Amino acid sequence: MRNAVFSSALDTNGPTPLYLQVGHHISGLIGKDSRFMERLPSEAELCLMYGVSRITIRQALSYLAERDVVVRQHGRGTFVGALHRPGRQKTIHSFFEILAGKGLSPEMTLLDYQMRRPPEEVASALSVNDETLFIRRGYRSDEGPLGVTEVFYPGRLAPLVTPELAASLTSTAILRDIFKFQIAHADISIGLSYASPDVAQWLDVSEKSALMRIKRVTTCLGEGVCEYSRLLVTEGTADFRIGADGEMLSEGVL
Repeated sequence: MRNAVFSSALDTNGPTPLYLQVGHHISGLIGKDSRFMERLPSEAELCLMYGVSRITIRQALSYLAERDVVVRQHGRGTFVGALHRPGRQKTIHSFFEILAGKGLSPEMTLLDYQMRRPPEEVASALSVNDETLFIRRGYRSDEGPLGVTEVFYPGRLAPLVTPELAASLTSTAILRDIFKFQIAHADISIGLSYASPDVAQWLDVSEKSALMRIKRVTTCLGEGVCEYSRLLVTEGTADFRIGADGEMLSEGVL
């Protein structure tokens, strides 16, 4: 279909329903593409962009609306939900601290520690062209797995973060208590993503299951961007909201 600029992102022969593919792709564009900021394109425009039927677009938007990613207003259009608009906060908290604050006794496990070339988005955020230190941690309680955090540090900080340190302290604690960095601000965005094989195994879900993704890019005084992190949890595990001042607030961990 002419002007179907996003059709290549869809696998029409794959096992994942088309509307889910469209919904996840739209979620990834929110806050990044100028056409998906405060308000989404119309259903007719989305049909052209993805080369799919209006029924598929409506199913995709309904899927996102059920998860508060978007808000559909009759006669006005589809808008980005408040929870998923980019926010900025001046303090940061670890997932471990949020869980502990809700009365849980989480256990943290170091799942991966390696130097690796970062994805393009991470490299751009950290302003690096070389390898970064990648750390993945898993969190669980007596009830089962709670979430996974993935953190990228610029290479200049890698020698300071030993495997022992990464296994015993959260990245927030490392920045705040070990490096003694002062946080200038952290940019927060919330969206949906698919579970990678490693993350799916820890969370005990099927590959490509829908996950809630909370991304944080932390800027430290005198250091620039010092951390790129993302928290991955199953839908319904955690509820968050971004306050009027941009601060991410925990509503609860279920």
